[in-house]
Amino acid sequence: MSKPILIMKSHGQLEPFDEKKVRTSIARTGADKKVVDQVLDVIKKKLKPKMRTSDIYKLVNIELDKLKPWAAARYNLRDAIIKMGPTGFHFEKYVASILNAYGYDAITPDTYQGACISHEVDVTAKKEGRTAFIEAKFRHDYRGTVNIKDTMSTWTRFLDLVDGSKVELCPHFDEAWIVTNARFTDQSLKYGHCKNMVLIGWNHPRERTFAHMVDLNALYPVTLIKDLNKPELEALASENIMLCRDIIGLEIPKLKQKTGFSISRAENIIKSCEAIISGDKV
Repeated sequence: MSKPILIMKSHGQLEPFDEKKVRTSIARTGADKKVVDQVLDVIKKKLKPKMRTSDIYKLVNIELDKLKPWAAARYNLRDAIIKMGPTGFHFEKYVASILNAYGYDAITPDTYQGACISHEVDVTAKKEGRTAFIEAKFRHDYRGTVNIKDTMSTWTRFLDLVDGSKVELCPHFDEAWIVTNARFTDQSLKYGHCKNMVLIGWNHPRERTFAHMVDLNALYPVTLIKDLNKPELEALASENIMLCRDIIGLEIPKLKQKTGFSISRAENIIKSCEAIISGDKV
């Protein structure tokens, strides 16, 4: 039996190439088995010892784009979220949009007064009589994490707001959440679970990761549109249009009115989102 090819992870360690993991990441896009097999065949032929995972990712994207451009767009979800940066403000709006799609009444409220100090609040979400205080932790690097200090800080801010609500300085909050496009450190998870916080990250919890929440209901961000530029993103975000599915629900003149796009550009953006959402059904 031949030895497995070792590849270079983002943290600099060598690990055996995991075909199953790559297969799962491609299948996540909705591409059928034939396409997945075709892409994997190319990847395995071009695989070299100590090849970086980022280079493998690029190869997968190139091959997917040749076969199914809409699947390549979906495969780029993590990059698309990073394109919302660098401040994370658009990420907060995206998180609110996702939660609204799941039946929450979610907003990005700005500042609330706690018992001791005022706090910039990223997102609040109401559902079934409970209100969550949510910190949207945006990271613009794949290697970024949410560490123990981040989680403890969120919990402390939550407690100050809870105390503030008791003397009617701010609304009442029942839960503290962290939603992130990054990974939680082990200590961060341990502390958050001890405090019964809701922690949603790129790979946590296993049954409802951030990526899974997006894929399950096709809550793909507008930044998956390959040629979307920064001014266009700003125009969409100013109208709280962060999801492709919100764009395909608009008529071309309405999108033009909301954003100032030309008729032809509005048409192209709607078509791009239709392809991303519907795949081969378009």
